Amino acid sequence: MSFFDAVTSAFRKYFDFSGRASRSEFWWFFLFCVLLYMLTFSLSVDDFGPPVESNAEELFLSQALTSWFGVAFIVTLVPSISISVRRFHDINMSGWWYVILQIVPSLLAQYIFIFSFISILALFVYLYFMCVQGGGENQYGINPLQNKE
Repeated sequence: MSFFDAVTSAFRKYFDFSGRASRSEFWWFFLFCVLLYMLTFSLSVDDFGPPVESNAEELFLSQALTSWFGVAFIVTLVPSISISVRRFHDINMSGWWYVILQIVPSLLAQYIFIFSFISILALFVYLYFMCVQGGGENQYGINPLQNKE
């Protein structure tokens, strides 16, 4: 799958959490997100000034969500989750692994220090699973690479 095909496929399947996604589809969309975030952050960096309020986190969050970077993040959030779930399906794993490896450690890291370390480990486990090659037909459908032929 090419870069353009992967990006259009991810946005076309915006809310589609069923089926499978190939490694190339996932990684091309990941590259698109990284490039988009870098571009929009560079456009938004002038919006971020020194914090003038006592609650710097709240000020940063409000400025980040109203900047171009925030818009790009919000627009790509759901497709990123859905393509990750479909990628887990490609390796015959439940999409709930995304919640276990990405969402739960991120939420717990805010409250318990040890989960900061665990969330870093979970990130590497997540990246490992995203690199694993999908097999033939499984409970989530036929191999997306065989589907093209």
